[in-house]
Amino acid sequence: MAKLYPRSTVGIALLYTAGGLVWLAAMGLAAMWFRTILLNPHVNTKAGYAIAPLYYFLVTFHGQAAMMMIVEDIALSVFAYSLYKSGMSTVHNKVLTTAFWLINLPMIITFIGGPLQGWYMYPPLSLQLGSWIFYGSFAPALAGKLIGLAYFMMFLNAIGAIIASLTLFLDAYKTRPREGKIPVFAAYGMAFGGALIFVTEFALAAAELWYVLYFWASVPVNPLTWVVLFWFWGHPVVYYAPFTVFGGLYYLIPKFSGRPLFSEKWARYNIILLFTFSMLAWVHHLQTWPLPVVLRAFITPTTLILAAGSGLTVLNLGLTIATGKGYQWKNPVGLSALVALIGFILAGLQALILPLNPLNVIVHNTYYVVGHFHLMIWTIIVVGYVSILLDMLTTKMNGATLTNLSSGMISGGIIMWTVGAFLLGYTMSYAGYEGLIRRWVAYPVRFLPYMDAMTFFAIIMGASFVMYGLPVLFTLLGVKTSLFWQTSGLSGVSNMTISGGSGTSPTMSTKEIDATVTKIDKSSKSQLDKDVKT
Repeated sequence: MAKLYPRSTVGIALLYTAGGLVWLAAMGLAAMWFRTILLNPHVNTKAGYAIAPLYYFLVTFHGQAAMMMIVEDIALSVFAYSLYKSGMSTVHNKVLTTAFWLINLPMIITFIGGPLQGWYMYPPLSLQLGSWIFYGSFAPALAGKLIGLAYFMMFLNAIGAIIASLTLFLDAYKTRPREGKIPVFAAYGMAFGGALIFVTEFALAAAELWYVLYFWASVPVNPLTWVVLFWFWGHPVVYYAPFTVFGGLYYLIPKFSGRPLFSEKWARYNIILLFTFSMLAWVHHLQTWPLPVVLRAFITPTTLILAAGSGLTVLNLGLTIATGKGYQWKNPVGLSALVALIGFILAGLQALILPLNPLNVIVHNTYYVVGHFHLMIWTIIVVGYVSILLDMLTTKMNGATLTNLSSGMISGGIIMWTVGAFLLGYTMSYAGYEGLIRRWVAYPVRFLPYMDAMTFFAIIMGASFVMYGLPVLFTLLGVKTSLFWQTSGLSGVSNMTISGGSGTSPTMSTKEIDATVTKIDKSSKSQLDKDVKT
């Protein structure tokens, strides 16, 4: 009988991993698609208007897939795995599986309608029938009902995230150590993969339900109130995955540095700082609104204090590496964790001018901002998550080690990805400083060389993603695992001899070895489940 839901904590982590990776691939394809559109500035008005709907749909799909599925899936995956690594476990696996489908499936119905309004869904554009390619093309009465349905699906997506984060939080609390403190990895999972999500997702759910009521019951929408609700979620959401990944780096970097974390006390205090100020700094998204001077004065210190919290994490991990026995950067897991940390530092430097009102106006809504937050995504989220995922797959493979082939593919892919990411990110930021406006399909011709360069660097990243993604994908699917993993005692052996009871020595093929390892894997998981229940 097929398993309808994962029975183990690692199984839940891998389920959410699968969701995140599927949407990540789809989002990446959308990005490459609209980047080819941007290779032509469409100064011809007729041509520009013809291609614009496709471009704005791809941009909307790209952003909403990232912010409403990938970020949540990754954060929840790391949260679940943090429980496993901390001697804790999930309990309500059926509920977590149901929440997974609520997060991921309803958005398919939304995307079928062809939304054009961007991931931020600002009114009044989002309240116009013409802001949907397909749902908006029906008769006005039916179009409104379908768009309301699309927003209701987005509402279900938010409810799924709330259920999953709250359930994992309660399971973590229930299975916490009876003596001593909750390990740092799990503490970060509970704070940012749990509490931060279910506290802020309620605001998004309310904003989306408001749109549903507008289309289904003609309830008026107040733009400023709606935007406040949106950004109370829209800024913290960018921290769901990075801050949860911080917990993973607090676990992995000491491991590959050969010493304990430099200061566990700093790491724990930092949870309070990051959690609090991540929900205060959202106001800086309204800097182009006519805000009072007092509120503008509030923006800069709250954002800088939040940045200081991230800096404390960097300092803690940096001192751990500097005072260690020699960092094992040649290991793909250790390399990924190190690259994520360095990338986070370099990407964060770009953001220092953004909370400063006089300077923000120069780059607000330009590619400068796009370069900054994409570098954050490409380093601390993607590469940092890869390091945790590789550790997770090692658990799945019962402690097997990566072969030379997979180590080379992953390490080479990560380095190539990072080079492409920084070239692309800084090109975006420089173009933004020069005045290139984001989400602008008919941009001035003088920016075409920048677009050409961005596309070239994006292709480098796409190729590198395949390099380090293939070993991960094949492992998750259980296909040709012997190419990418070597089990202790079978290292470098393509076939082996096993002494039979009759004294014969039959040869065991690689395929049979894989089958044996799979049986051992299932047996170990079964024993783990029994231990957890006990």
